Amino acid sequence: MTGHVVLRTRAEMRRTEAVNATRKDIQALRALAVGLVVLNHLWPARLPGGYVGVDVFFVISGYLISKHLLGELERSNRINLGQFYSRRIRRLLPAATLVASVSLLAAWALLPFSRWLAIAQETIASVLYVENWVLAAKSVDYSAHNEAASTVQHYWSLSVEEQFYLVWPLLFLGLSLVAIRFRLRRRALLALGVVLVSALALAFCIWFTYTNRSPAYFVTPARAWEFGAGALIALGGPHVMAAVRLRLPDYHLALSGTAQYLGYGLIAYSALAYNEQTFFPGFAAVVPVAGTVLVIASGPNSPFWSPNQLLAARPIQFLGDVSYSLYLWHWPLIVLAPGLLGHSLGTRDKAVILVAAVALAYLSKKLIEDPGRTRLLRGAKPVRVFAAMAVTAAVVAALCGGLLLNFGKAQAAEAAKLESLIGEPCHGARSLDPRNNCSDPFGAAKVANIGPNEAPGFDAPECHPAPDPIVFEDLKILRDCDFTGGAQPEATVWLVGDSHAEQWKSALYELARLHKWKLRESLVGGCPYIDVKRVAFMGADATDPHSQQRCLQWSRQVTERIVKERPDMVFASSFGAAETVDDGTGRSQLDQYNDAVTKRFLDWTRAGSRVYVLRDIPLTLHHSSPDCVALNHQHPTECANARAEALVPDPVANAARGMAVPSVKVLDLSDQFCDDQNCYAVIGGLQVYADNDHAARSYVHSLVPVLAQRFNEAVQ
Repeated sequence: MTGHVVLRTRAEMRRTEAVNATRKDIQALRALAVGLVVLNHLWPARLPGGYVGVDVFFVISGYLISKHLLGELERSNRINLGQFYSRRIRRLLPAATLVASVSLLAAWALLPFSRWLAIAQETIASVLYVENWVLAAKSVDYSAHNEAASTVQHYWSLSVEEQFYLVWPLLFLGLSLVAIRFRLRRRALLALGVVLVSALALAFCIWFTYTNRSPAYFVTPARAWEFGAGALIALGGPHVMAAVRLRLPDYHLALSGTAQYLGYGLIAYSALAYNEQTFFPGFAAVVPVAGTVLVIASGPNSPFWSPNQLLAARPIQFLGDVSYSLYLWHWPLIVLAPGLLGHSLGTRDKAVILVAAVALAYLSKKLIEDPGRTRLLRGAKPVRVFAAMAVTAAVVAALCGGLLLNFGKAQAAEAAKLESLIGEPCHGARSLDPRNNCSDPFGAAKVANIGPNEAPGFDAPECHPAPDPIVFEDLKILRDCDFTGGAQPEATVWLVGDSHAEQWKSALYELARLHKWKLRESLVGGCPYIDVKRVAFMGADATDPHSQQRCLQWSRQVTERIVKERPDMVFASSFGAAETVDDGTGRSQLDQYNDAVTKRFLDWTRAGSRVYVLRDIPLTLHHSSPDCVALNHQHPTECANARAEALVPDPVANAARGMAVPSVKVLDLSDQFCDDQNCYAVIGGLQVYADNDHAARSYVHSLVPVLAQRFNEAVQ
């Protein structure tokens, strides 16, 4: 009798699993999730919070995987880890590898070589399923904040899922063994374990989001509770719904329908109300997660007026079916399309991308996903599947290696070309000198953007870490540069600021060599050197206390050292136009900067230093970037911006001028970037900008004669 009951129960469970595997409400959630993500990527202004679709996916994954693991435990008291991992590999790897490889080769053919390095590095990270950690590291690396998106940037969420799949079965198996050993109720212990893990993960998520928001978006521990929320549905949902049906037999369908409306409403609200400034994930992620939980837990049964009835329509179910492949394909198409079309994306282009992504998703589902799951290495032992995964990763890594090799060759060729052009009368900023009679200073670039070699961050051979650094947290922010050539220094000099001070180094170093200076530099990206809190940077909220205190601590230590050492000169520059500060008065930015800059500079001048402010460069407005020049190689004036829009007031330079103190001077080279009407992306055959807001190192170097002349005039 007992055996008969067991057989019947297993058969019933198999039938139940078959039904649940094709639950239309979950397919609808998948369609909604991928739709939110794709529309957010194509039209971010229309659907600013569409990124919450990823959170919906995480909850679904937590539910389905936990339900599968629970079923296996209840059938056999064990989890076949080898089979579990091999099924995940066959399910996810074929399509993901195909898209990553095709995207890599397309980037090789269509995108400027300056983008190959990041794409190759991130493609390797993606096939190893650590892309989320790479992006987390880049998110706190100021030098990487302007890096163009790679073709596999969206694989971060796949990396999070794979890391979840790696750990979650071990948690379930461990708790199950404890339950067997101590004769505890397995489901209750599993639920308790998931609650504890999820609560800790949510607490970490909230704390980390409000202290380090950028990496918090990507790291797995800050997302684990979302999978846990789905797992709790699998563990407790059937009991809750059974209790509702038992206690409220006449109303349980109405309650289910109401819960479904509320769930979809919460997801829709977060997609429409959230944006890039929302502190996310944090508390905010609870809203779409709760909405997804309500929809899954209240299904699959629903009344005729439930949204699930509408979402059961075939087009919605189709999108749910192809959601994984659609997620994979849509992003590389967005990244690659401008290189193929030769222009930035318009509305019609985006609509074509959307249709193409759906078509590719359908083909990928039929030809790659389904065969990979059902026929690829069918019946093979897990070790063979793992070996196939290793071989696949090795092949993709080899492709990435080829791209990196070609990147190095292309970079070296352009660097040699650049070296051969130095000294020509119409090279770079020299083309603006009327005495050189250059016919077309704003014509086509003679040298491609040479990637990292154009970035502002670099060191001269004369520079090394200071023996007495400015130290805060785990950072040492001071370097010494000896440009005297062994002679007695003519002056001691400091260079202070953010990356917009750093971008002047290729010219300032030449000035230091000319005048035999000893130079100390202290530079922190994204931090103003005034004693006022920074509350926003480039339009993004920056009110987290950690970031604010980091900047304030650095700026105060810099001032203390300058006052103590009394250098002859201090050169300063910053991205003041993008660094919003708040001194608590509510006054305009220019007024707040005026007072803070005046106080800071007076501290330095009273110690005996002369202050030279390098007026900030024009904004690119995301238009004069290397990508635009690559798309308009023969007509780079298409990438120019109106002077009135690009040359915005520099609050630091304005404050310095307003001081009317002889020992504070402004070195303004705006006329080397703009004429009376426009600010240009190419001047004298050189690309002016290295990225979306920094001047290119080669162009700054061409400014040496002008900078030297204006410095000499300021000294007199």
